[in-house]
Amino acid sequence: MNIYTYQFFYLLLLPFVLLRLVLKAIRQGAYVYSLPQRLGFFPQPLTALLTSKKVIWIHCVSVGETNAALPLIKILLTKHQQHHILISHTTPTGMHTPLVKSTRLHRCYLPFDLAWSMNRFLERFKPELGVILETEIWPMMAHQCKHKNVPLFLINARLSDKSLKQYLRFQSLAEETLENFTMICTQSNKDRNNFQRLTRKKLEVVANLKFDFPIPKNLQLHAGKLRKELGVTSNFVVVAGSTRTGEEKIILNYFKALPIDNVVLVIVPRHPQRFNEVENLIKLSDLPYVRRSAVRNVNTKVKVILGDTMGDLYIYYGLADLVLLGGSLENFGSQNPIEPLRLGKPVAIGPSIYNFMDVIEKAEKQELIFRLNNIRGLESLIKNMLKDAKNKALQKERHTFVETQSGGSKKVAALLNRYL
Repeated sequence: MNIYTYQFFYLLLLPFVLLRLVLKAIRQGAYVYSLPQRLGFFPQPLTALLTSKKVIWIHCVSVGETNAALPLIKILLTKHQQHHILISHTTPTGMHTPLVKSTRLHRCYLPFDLAWSMNRFLERFKPELGVILETEIWPMMAHQCKHKNVPLFLINARLSDKSLKQYLRFQSLAEETLENFTMICTQSNKDRNNFQRLTRKKLEVVANLKFDFPIPKNLQLHAGKLRKELGVTSNFVVVAGSTRTGEEKIILNYFKALPIDNVVLVIVPRHPQRFNEVENLIKLSDLPYVRRSAVRNVNTKVKVILGDTMGDLYIYYGLADLVLLGGSLENFGSQNPIEPLRLGKPVAIGPSIYNFMDVIEKAEKQELIFRLNNIRGLESLIKNMLKDAKNKALQKERHTFVETQSGGSKKVAALLNRYL
């Protein structure tokens, strides 16, 4: 398959892509406002503002990529004060993820991967270069950037064995697309080796940019306040962070039978549109619960707390005695372990880790995380933690582990400087 065959099939599937967007909009209204921009029509004030300006374009699909890009954005704003930075997103949650305040920072939605919509995007904003985070490898986007001589960088790139198999099914298209990138910066040697199966481009191994994301200010103060609000100051708190479909039921069934008193479970679903669905699962478990959004300085004796507030995952991790990473109990490849490790928190991770394999394996070698074959391993882990002070002593070591892996944002900024 080449770029033209790909575009033909994309056009055939476009009605279904639009239908999917409409269905998402029904569940999450913010998707409605993204539609004109996804088709290449941008607000006139934004296009007028950036006319004749020097523009650096950075694409961050959602929350995780946006947070990962934040340290790099700060560096670029400081070093290139004649440039404006345009951040494109795919999801409303990405669009509303907090960033630094600057009159030179702007946001929009990335168009569908169609020749005419991507052409409109590049014509309207005329970026000096484009920076794509992690796995957003869109063939027509890369093709149009090459055609218009816009240097395109894939940074913090990762490619699991599972994803590699999918790309190899369309190897000629994948090779053609990656050749259109100016440079590819991978998270690890493992990722580089997988990319080398698809391209002969020069590949730079740069530390995972998520190691550079700073701890929010006054985090422990907010976490301590939340503990009091929830009435769990004397409880052992397990935070299941960024859980995915199917995992909440596994976790709830296990905690219902857990023969340990004084343990409180906080469930934080990855996707906000699933808050009500997860609440129904908690109701079916018959465990006493409360939604975080419904708590206002009330000491309520509960067993489960539904973390249903946006942008507060770090605070939830801050009040945890143990973090159970979502996406690892079912086959989703795990969520980001760096955030709780930076806070010095003990982290339990299930068998599915392909999205963060390099980080998890490094931390496991230093005995800074706990790998579980399944959810049943939690009981002995919690019991050991309740009577073993060693885990508190490891808090500083976990924080140090993150600090020693940081610095990727500065390395990427130095590479981009050559093209600005």
